[in-house]
Amino acid sequence: MAEEGKMETLDATKRPCKGVTADGSRCRAAALPKSDFCFFHDASKAKERRDAQALGGRQNRARTLDATVSDVKIKDCGDILALLSETINQVRTGAIDPRVANSVGYLANIAIRVFEQRDMETRIERLEDIIERRSQVSELAMTGS
Repeated sequence: MAEEGKMETLDATKRPCKGVTADGSRCRAAALPKSDFCFFHDASKAKERRDAQALGGRQNRARTLDATVSDVKIKDCGDILALLSETINQVRTGAIDPRVANSVGYLANIAIRVFEQRDMETRIERLEDIIERRSQVSELAMTGS
């Protein structure tokens, strides 16, 4: 209880900011010491605000690999497995952002489907060739040639 009263006293001693928000209402933040304005409305803090915004933007940027890292060649599912293993380790060590890894995983899944489709088409072509050859053999047997 004593702490609660102390907090109220601290809040009561803070001066309100004299700034006005975008919607025209009075800013509800506390003014900075030796200022009539909060950090966001104090004109003398403009450079610090820009620096803080730039820092925030850099911190929110997804970590990616350096552009000099060689391209990945994917010829089969074994290459995808190697890529996924490498990506998992890069996420674990903080070398890349998990959002980037999710994209790699999504694209790897598409590549696997492409390989499956290619394999299926190859099998169908082989079966069609076998059927065609058997059909030709049957025709030759019927004609007696």
